[in-house]
Amino acid sequence: MDGGKELILSERLLAIAQWIRPGSRVADIGTDHGYLPIWLLQHGRATFIAACDMREGPLEHARRSAEQYGLQEKLSFRLGSGLSCVVPEEIDTIVIAGMGGETILSILEAAPWTNNARYTLLLQPMTKAEVLRPWLSEHGYSFLRERLVLENRTYFPIMALRGGSACRPLSLGQAWGGVALQDDPLQGGALDELLRLRTYALNGLERSVVPKNRERAEQQRAILVQLRQMKGEWLHANGKRN
Repeated sequence: MDGGKELILSERLLAIAQWIRPGSRVADIGTDHGYLPIWLLQHGRATFIAACDMREGPLEHARRSAEQYGLQEKLSFRLGSGLSCVVPEEIDTIVIAGMGGETILSILEAAPWTNNARYTLLLQPMTKAEVLRPWLSEHGYSFLRERLVLENRTYFPIMALRGGSACRPLSLGQAWGGVALQDDPLQGGALDELLRLRTYALNGLERSVVPKNRERAEQQRAILVQLRQMKGEWLHANGKRN
């Protein structure tokens, strides 16, 4: 680590940082305060980092943060939407964290060059992971691994992917409950929370008199069946009783 004070990351950002291989060339999309790039430089995890944000305010915050740690000259600050401010040839690792799943989807959709095996994508959706996961699979991004972080009493998934693959469509259970979380110690609690929320949604739909909601209720029942199955499989794999 470089000399001086060490930046302490939140558990969510630290989990992402620990998946970045030493020597990587990183684009941090939506860098906000720039904490992740600073940590990566302090710990020698990256040889190049583009700290990107679509708004000047957060980018200025990132510049000030880097100055506090004496690293402002080692970061490339980029103002632009999504990956539009990055040259594909200059990076090999893409981090998109702290955004909704639909926003992450739109960023990747606007940058089809990311669907290439040369890039590692580290994605951390705050919401709508059930929308993002199927889109990724359908568009040739393969899941390398996935893990959960519990922060502020909320479970957040972190996904590592690589493009350029032919992938099988995900089941409803995988879309909602995760693709590679069978061994994650937090998966049991995350599935319990999903089951609670989907049951609440189903109860509301069943009380509705709107005809279209009957179809939605059927989908919720199908989701619940698969999530319960995943919970049972997780319990069995982890030597726990239901």
